[in-house]
Amino acid sequence: MIRLKYCGSENEYNVKFSRISTHVIQILGEIPFNDSGFILSRSEKDDNWTYLDYTTLYREIEGGLQLSNDGSVYIPPAETDPTPDAGIRPLTLEEMQESKVAEMEAAQQKIIQKGIDVVLTDGTTEHFTLHEKDQISLMGLQTRAAQGEENIQWHTSDQSEHCKYYSNADMMRIITAAMQYVTFHVTYFRDLRIYIRNIKEKEDVEAVTYGMEIPKNYRSQPLEDMLTEII
Repeated sequence: MIRLKYCGSENEYNVKFSRISTHVIQILGEIPFNDSGFILSRSEKDDNWTYLDYTTLYREIEGGLQLSNDGSVYIPPAETDPTPDAGIRPLTLEEMQESKVAEMEAAQQKIIQKGIDVVLTDGTTEHFTLHEKDQISLMGLQTRAAQGEENIQWHTSDQSEHCKYYSNADMMRIITAAMQYVTFHVTYFRDLRIYIRNIKEKEDVEAVTYGMEIPKNYRSQPLEDMLTEII
């Protein structure tokens, strides 16, 4: 058996560990899911093999879990039509549009969650993820920073590093950069969604990618202003 301990927890679990693919591992045993990464050691030893980036639940299986380190999740194979002569109905334009909207929203969330680099007052650069829970926490820290509080605790994206204190000036830089980043991608996606739903040809729907230049007549004024600031 292998001993598993989630980062930030003192609880240990006896598990069987195996690798399924380059980005997916399997853990068998009575163990809950935790998205903080984990450390493995052999019984009676302190090997401390780190798996800090395996934070995504790939899928639950009988007797355990499978985790991924690239954000991937298990997608079951599509059921085949048992009727031999049944043809596959092509998607309508509207169905293609909504499928593309869902694809672009997933891309937006992945980019937002990946986060931002922020240059601090001492000239160093640190990276901060912006998962939903990070965004909610930063909203609370914004109030403390606005009140002039110094030494505000926060953390980088590196899960092997402890939390630390940031000065008021640095925390304001982090919060401001995060809010601007999220606001831009929310605004961009809304305009992109409107554009997709107004496309008249299926081929043009298929050609849409996240980050493309949206035609000018489908850009909102806020997006135009933000793009001008970037340029």
